[in-house]
Amino acid sequence: MGLRLVHKLSLLLLATVCVSVFGLGGVLAWNLRNGFADYLAAREFDRLEQFTELVTQEVDRAGGIDALRDGRLDMRDLLQEFAEREGLTPDPTTLSPTLGFRRPPRPRPPERRPPPDTEPANDAPLRGDAPPPREAPPPREAPPPREAPAPADPDAFGARVAIYGLDGALLLGRPLRGGAPAPVERPLILHGQTVAWLRMLPVKPARDAIEAHFLHRQYLGIVGIAATLVLLAVAMARWVAGRWVRPLVAVQDATARIARGELSLRLPNTRTDEIGDVVSNLNRMTDGLQRLEGARRRWIADISHELRTPLAVLRGEIEALADGVRPLERSSVLSLREEVLRLGALVEDLHLLAMSDLQTLPCQFIDVDAAEIARRVAQRFATRAADQGLRLDLAVPDQLVLPVRWDPKRIEQMLVNLIENSLRYTDAPGQVRFALKRERTRAILDLDDSKPGVPAADLGKLFEPLYRADAARSRHSGGSGLGLAICDAIVRAHGGRIEALASSLGGLRVHIELPLLAGPTR
Repeated sequence: MGLRLVHKLSLLLLATVCVSVFGLGGVLAWNLRNGFADYLAAREFDRLEQFTELVTQEVDRAGGIDALRDGRLDMRDLLQEFAEREGLTPDPTTLSPTLGFRRPPRPRPPERRPPPDTEPANDAPLRGDAPPPREAPPPREAPPPREAPAPADPDAFGARVAIYGLDGALLLGRPLRGGAPAPVERPLILHGQTVAWLRMLPVKPARDAIEAHFLHRQYLGIVGIAATLVLLAVAMARWVAGRWVRPLVAVQDATARIARGELSLRLPNTRTDEIGDVVSNLNRMTDGLQRLEGARRRWIADISHELRTPLAVLRGEIEALADGVRPLERSSVLSLREEVLRLGALVEDLHLLAMSDLQTLPCQFIDVDAAEIARRVAQRFATRAADQGLRLDLAVPDQLVLPVRWDPKRIEQMLVNLIENSLRYTDAPGQVRFALKRERTRAILDLDDSKPGVPAADLGKLFEPLYRADAARSRHSGGSGLGLAICDAIVRAHGGRIEALASSLGGLRVHIELPLLAGPTR
């Protein structure tokens, strides 16, 4: 069995977080190490600049470059003074991070003792007497030789700095060891002239235990933070994956139940993201399937009823003729013919609707005058409307010419169905009004009739096949209930739209919008 979606999402989120956290941690550690080394190097270069300034001052005070050549300056004294300027007070007998060597203790000056007691001269020497001989001063003691400095810390500042002459000869300090990295040089300038070079070996990264301990502690902190983030990511991945998957599992279960025929099933939806859209679409799909299923069952029942009525009439009349109850006369044949024609028209309408559902209703588009079609259909129903006590008004000016590219037979069929529907269901005395006008690239057709009206809840269902709003327009008025559905199919074939509204005359308004140039262009 493969991994479930919740596991895949959890692993994906966890892998993404791990890659991000460890990648960021590695970059931070690398940047910290390099940045810390750069900081140490910058700090050492700054110390070199300050030491160069100190040496320049001391050389100038001691008499110039000759003081370096004659040995009048001592590197240990310079480093000692430099340490004091930096705020350090190293003990000369201990190892200094600035000096880099153990400086031997300076010799103490000899102790002065008072001369031995002598008799005080109470009397002045006699004139002509020679003065008493003076005692010779004790010989001066020679200064003890300087002790060689103790071995230096090779990474201390004093062990990495020396002064070289312009010819490359060492003037002061210890010789710098060769190899990489190359030493950094700063000129020693006196009175505008470079008289020597002060060289320093760059500091190594993490050169002492304190700095190494600092980096180690930072690395441990980065690892600890990364581990904490990964643990949090595990918990968050599990929670997020579960929150995403639960509604999908509910959708999966709902679709299986809908496939078994439970069309009344609806899922609660409180989400506003894409998963919530899926749940909403599923509920709307179920509503549509439920409506289609109800329409299918109702359509089957209505079709069987509509076909049964003319068939029952035909059967009764044929049986009456066969039994001799009714003589075979012309009127009987005409009655049978009328029922057959009605049955054929119903079957033809059903076939037309079936074709429009399977594919676009076939139409032949030609250039015609829409106003002429409207006038012709209105004239066709004028007499019938007057006989029923209804007034048929055509709101189309005589001079109006509205060129369109339509299928004139389909449009005429649509108008006939609309006027037939109004004449059949409008109470006398009443009014039927038909209007045609142009708005930009569309033709607007409005057909209004007087009461009775249609309930607002039924307006959206009038274009369903075999649907009747029985409360106002009942089956006893005749008709198959397919006229408005055929009108809807014709309008859709022309790329327009049709809707049912409440009329200002008290009845029904059918509003139609059709493009002036329907169908394929030349």
